[in-house]
Amino acid sequence: MTAKYSFYQLRVAMQQHMIISLYTEPDDPEAFISGIVEAITKRHVLLWTLTPWGQPDGWCVRRTEDVMQVYIGDDTEIRLQMLLDIEGAPHIPLLPEKIDGEEDILRHVLQWAVGAGEIISIVTEEDMYTGTAANVNDLHISMELLGFFGKPEGNRQFPIRDIQMVMIDTQEEKMFKRLMHLHQEE
Repeated sequence: MTAKYSFYQLRVAMQQHMIISLYTEPDDPEAFISGIVEAITKRHVLLWTLTPWGQPDGWCVRRTEDVMQVYIGDDTEIRLQMLLDIEGAPHIPLLPEKIDGEEDILRHVLQWAVGAGEIISIVTEEDMYTGTAANVNDLHISMELLGFFGKPEGNRQFPIRDIQMVMIDTQEEKMFKRLMHLHQEE
């Protein structure tokens, strides 16, 4: 996110609890994430995400440098607000405490995931990985990865600097949670 205006838009949207859409893929104008900004710093943004059908879909931490454009109050966001109002789903913040503008959102969220034993998905330049956050320090996160069918595939460590996005409690992680429980019952 090179434009100061985009950063300003995200801060205003956070303060006013407005639904926004983030566009991050220059080659795919249909690739965007919509939701409500929970926290923003110069390095990351934390969103409570919504499906295109206006249903809550977990949270996402995204690098601000990847944000190409922010839409607020466009037709998509208006429709999402209407659907969210019909659904009546309340916005529940991911973290119990507010994040200071100088804190590292990514590390804060990863530490929360470790403490909660939460299944998360991380996206790096290589691929997307889903598993349980096991340990996090200043440089790395260790995850107990889950395979395609939800079976454990061992531990892997990722440099925090390589993480482009983290997703928590989206449909993807909920699916893996169900599969993992199925294997634990066997």
